[in-house]
This record gives sequence, structure tokens and C-alpha cells, in this order.
Amino acid sequence: MSEKIVDTGELKLWSEDFGDPAAPAVLLITGGNAQAIGWPDSLCHGLAADGRYVIRYDHRNTGKSSLVDLDKAPYDCHDLARDAVAVLDAYGVDTAHVVGLSMGGLVAQLMALDHRPRVSSLTLVSTSSALAANPSALTGEPRFFSPPPHSRFLEQLAALNTELTATPPTTREAFIEARFRMYAFVAGTTEYDLGECRRTLTREFDRAIDPMRPDPSGPVLTATAAMGDLAPRLRTLDVPTLVIHGVDDPIVPVEHGRALAETIPGAQSLFLGGYGHALPNAAVVERWREVMAHFTGTV
Repeated sequence: MSEKIVDTGELKLWSEDFGDPAAPAVLLITGGNAQAIGWPDSLCHGLAADGRYVIRYDHRNTGKSSLVDLDKAPYDCHDLARDAVAVLDAYGVDTAHVVGLSMGGLVAQLMALDHRPRVSSLTLVSTSSALAANPSALTGEPRFFSPPPHSRFLEQLAALNTELTATPPTTREAFIEARFRMYAFVAGTTEYDLGECRRTLTREFDRAIDPMRPDPSGPVLTATAAMGDLAPRLRTLDVPTLVIHGVDDPIVPVEHGRALAETIPGAQSLFLGGYGHALPNAAVVERWREVMAHFTGTV
């Protein structure tokens, strides 16, 4: 594997590849403020061993990629889709099997809709055709997609935000613990190693340019929401698609995954009991790898 800084002219995006560049390419797009390393090394090496050329990268404003002032230069998921295309360009990849998780799934959908020749297939994980219009607003009248996040999760999130507002994390350990508690809320009930989650969050903190920078995903999704639900466009999409969704996802309820599978013509689906909405890890990655390797090898 090797690292590369993708220079788009305006941004520098950290990236990393695995496997033989001559093999079919798989582009992994993570969600929200998660970093590229949220895709486990075991998944990347496993897919490479299965004969795929794997690329993962940090979104702008995350990890080792360029930091952007959202007030001066706001952006949305359309811009993130163009970033993803720039990553493919930098690696000389004409078309790739695109895998998107959560917000990355929305980016992947936009790649398929707006940059169709660059996408061989879609794997959409824990995502929706219409994510939250205002996901961070826990006061006033927040607008959410339908069905909304589970009420218990919103209550837990509000309590955690109140606590962190009163006592903001100021140390490495406190910041990692705050993020870990968030993931613990959403991980699901089975097959999830919270110890591995904590180790990944620690790696993310230690490699980030500015690890305490506010999460950019809320404003990005708010800006993206103006485009509305992508479902009408997805109904005529001609990209082979696999939908993977946790039955116990409290942020993007499983109904969104089922709707995607019904909306995109010919889509296949895998619904995982006990799995929520969190970083993938070794406990679930092997099953994902087998499904993804089979899917990307048949389309």
C-alpha cells in the first residue's frame, strides 16, 4: 500500500491504495467526519487479495486532507462527489466500483448520477436518498428525513451535547472519549467490538491535522438538503447496486435502506440484524468483504 496527496488545485486530499493498479478498482468513501482509516485495513487488504485495486481517502476537512473554512467557502455533497472523481483521476482510474458509507453513500449516489461513466457499480452502506436537512439542530424545530432517527438516540445525543457544552473536551483523552460515547450509542447490539472502535478513533485523533476541529458534516448535509430527495433520479439509474444496511441503525433507520433497494432498478440488498450505524470493524468486515468481492466480480 502507498499514500498519495491528491492535488485538485484548490485542495490536497490524502489518499492510500492497496493491490494491483491493473485490477478492477474499488473506491471507498466514508461518512461524515470519519476518516479514510475508518475503512479497516483488513477490508482493504482483503479486497486487494480478492483481486481488487482499493483506494480510500480523507474528505476535505477530515484527517490529513485540506481544512476549509465553511463560512467562507461552503460546500455540499456535490462538491464531495467531484473530490471523489479527482481522486480517481489522480490514480489514473477511469471507472471504479464505488462504496459509500452513510454520508459517503449520498456522495456515491451523486457520483453515479452526475459522473455516470466513472462508476462501475454502487455499494451503499447505512445511507439514504435523502439525509437530514438539519442533523445537528437539537433545539428549535430540527428537520429530519423520514423516518427520523430513533427518539432514544436523539435523547442520548441531546444529553451528550448538553454535557459537552457545559464541559467541552480540552484534552486528547477527553475528545476521544466523547466521540467513542457517540459511536457506542449507535453501534448496534451484536458483532461489534467497541475496543476496536476506540482504537480507530484514537488513530484518527493522532493522525488528524486539527483533531479538535468541529464536525463539518452537519453544515455539509444542510447545504446538500436543498437538492431534495434523490429518489426520482435514482428510479432510472442504470448502475448495478448493492444496498447494505443495519436493521438496528438508529441514525438512518433501516427503512431508508429498504427504500433504496426498491427504488434503484435491479438493486440487490443485505440487511444485517444487530448491526447499527458505526465504523465497520473486523467482526463484520469479513462478511462485507465476501459480499463486496462477489458483487464487484459479477458486474
